[in-house]
Formats: sequence, structure tokens, C-alpha cells
Amino acid sequence: MERLHKSSDIASIFAEIKPQYLDIFQIYTRKSNTNITRFGIIISKKHIPLAVNRNRFKRQVRELFRKQIGTKTSHYDILVLVRTRPKQENKTQVLEQLTQYINTLT
Repeated sequence: MERLHKSSDIASIFAEIKPQYLDIFQIYTRKSNTNITRFGIIISKKHIPLAVNRNRFKRQVRELFRKQIGTKTSHYDILVLVRTRPKQENKTQVLEQLTQYINTLT
């Protein structure tokens, strides 16, 4: 799994795809034309002010996707946008929701 780095790739995903909404996430998913799955996550400073916490949350979400997507045969471009601040006590529930979403992908 690779990361979505180019702003043109991210902009094309925003333009082409209607998002799916989970509790605190807005998720854009499309089938990839390449033989790899690419993933990106966007978290605003407004939602998680401290960089340490923001990066930790990104690592947790990235690791979750890496483990779950590795079992899929189809390849996707996935962009996750955090819409609201995750509550400390609900982080495990949020990650479980993401796991369920990943399992719905074929």
C-alpha cells in the first residue's frame, strides 16, 4: 500500500467521487487503475491541535488500513478526511467503524 502524495491525485478524487460518511470520517473510495492500493488521510489542526496527537492518529488509521487492505484482491484509491475531533474514549469505536467499512469493500 502506498500513500497518496500528489495534490492532483487528491483533487481528482475530491472532484470525481461522492463521499461516504462515517461517525467522524468522510471517506472517498474509487477503484484504482494501477496494481497498487493508495491511501491518504487528511486531518485539520482545528480538529486535533497537537501535532503529536495528529500524527499518532494518522499512524493508527494507516496501520489499520494496511492490515485490512492487504487481504483484498482489488486495488483502491482511498482518501479519509477527518470531519470532527475524535473523543478519546471513542477512538476504539471509531477504528472499529473503519474496519467494518474496509470489510465492505470487495
